[in-house]
Amino acid sequence: MKKLSKKALNHSFLNWFYGHLTCFSQEHMQTFGYMCAMLPIIQELYDTNEEQTEKTLTYSTFFNTEPQVGSIVVGITAGMEEARANGEPVDDETINGIRAGLMGPLAGIGDSLVVGTLLPILLGIALGLSGGGSPLGAIFYILVWNIGMFLIMRFMYFKGYELGGKAVELLVGEKANA
Repeated sequence: MKKLSKKALNHSFLNWFYGHLTCFSQEHMQTFGYMCAMLPIIQELYDTNEEQTEKTLTYSTFFNTEPQVGSIVVGITAGMEEARANGEPVDDETINGIRAGLMGPLAGIGDSLVVGTLLPILLGIALGLSGGGSPLGAIFYILVWNIGMFLIMRFMYFKGYELGGKAVELLVGEKANA
């Protein structure tokens, strides 16, 4: 049985954290950043170049979501890729269906919480601390935003990996509606 190492998972997460907007364009948006995040996973799970190339192509379809909350999608697909490498019935269509199904709702949730709520609060505090030309506001904002987002994104990524395909039921199933 194949199990992803902590090193591969951390590498995948860091690729997403630092590169989710890699090669951003109107046509592809976050596709290549997402593909880059999946490379360490695919390289660890599949032995031959042919298998790795085939599995990498799964992640060449369009992808765009709110990057902080959307980290869970990358984690979910890492878990699904591990399940597929162990012979479970997970195919490209299943992975792409979950990606496509989650990216819209998670973008709405993330934009409301992160962009619409958290950012204005942090900026309001930072502006208050910047009175009289103090650099304290800028330092506060840079530190809180970067450390906070790193921790939130990491938590979401690893929670998604832990849940794998079961995350869909949790996020959009009966329990989510309740």
